[in-house]
Amino acid sequence: MKKKLLAALLSVAMVATLLAGCGGGGSDTTDTTETTDTTEETTDAAETEETADAGTAAAGDLHLEIVSKGLQHAYWQAVLNGVNSKAEELGVSVNFVGPDSESNIQQQVQQLESALNADPSAIGLAALDTESVMDLLNRAVEAGIPIVGFDSGVPGAPEGAIVANCSTDNLAAGGLAAENVYAAIQATVQAATSPVRVGVVAQDATSESVVNRGVGFITKIAELAEADGKTVGMASVSNERYVTDSGVEVNDDADFIIEVRVPASVTSELSAADASAILEQDDTIAIYGSNEHSANAIITANENLNKCGTGEGQVIAAGFDSGAGIMDAVRSGLFLGAVTQAPVAMGEKLVETLVAAANGEEVSDIDTGCQWYTAENMDDPEIAQNLYE
Repeated sequence: MKKKLLAALLSVAMVATLLAGCGGGGSDTTDTTETTDTTEETTDAAETEETADAGTAAAGDLHLEIVSKGLQHAYWQAVLNGVNSKAEELGVSVNFVGPDSESNIQQQVQQLESALNADPSAIGLAALDTESVMDLLNRAVEAGIPIVGFDSGVPGAPEGAIVANCSTDNLAAGGLAAENVYAAIQATVQAATSPVRVGVVAQDATSESVVNRGVGFITKIAELAEADGKTVGMASVSNERYVTDSGVEVNDDADFIIEVRVPASVTSELSAADASAILEQDDTIAIYGSNEHSANAIITANENLNKCGTGEGQVIAAGFDSGAGIMDAVRSGLFLGAVTQAPVAMGEKLVETLVAAANGEEVSDIDTGCQWYTAENMDDPEIAQNLYE
């Protein structure tokens, strides 16, 4: 670039020397002016190219902070794989963290604060509890740091704090599970002369994704049972959040009873106890776990009770997410099937969206999708790419 500029300046000097030797004149003055304009254009072009080079270098300097709900489940490891793959491809640096437990809200708050203090180009956040991070979200807005939600996102965040979400439509995903479970129990429901029960094991009542998967399941299966002429009610022991959000009234005397159990804290032991409490009831005909943790709790509970399966008189079980335990349960027939998200693709889309937001581009929500898988279709390439151990 400097050589081109030097050559142009030498050309000007030579022309000037020749003009001086010829004595100069009107037309010669015009020629000199035109040459000077060319030199200015060359200089402008050089400055433009140098600016573009600087912009490209700045893009490679982008740093992203991503705060997930945890790292202990295979699901989050799959999201992390997608994040790392896309970050390497785009040449950006990423710090991916998550609390030790998905019930450790305070630890996530501290991690988000650390992410803000790192002054990143953008932040990805899957909030365990939106209310707990409100002040930090406002800080991000004031600092001009864009935040992209993923997984359950950050529902109820201040206006402008979340520029986009990369997530599954969890209400629809829960409904997909309900449709498949109901198809397997419909004949039993229609023939029943006494109440039947369907259980929902939920990890918590705070995470928007977990709640929506439960609510989506409840509202759809209630709709299907009502279409078959059954009265539907929630068991009185059900978690209040799920009763309120689903709009299904408490009625222990209904023909079709839906029971939702949520542990006092997120531990495998407490969730397995919840699953056992549902399976031990004689009128239970189906049970659903709304994430990997809850589905694994059903598997654990069944080890002692031996009630789940797809045979006559057995309890139809279904899960959400994959992971080795759930995949084995589906393949063996212990589970009817499960819903899987696309966690690797979610991680990739999250990084792409964060980079675009950091560069000031307009971004929008992305539905990363879900699929129902069974022993019959889980090896199909379209399904298998979304299953993770």
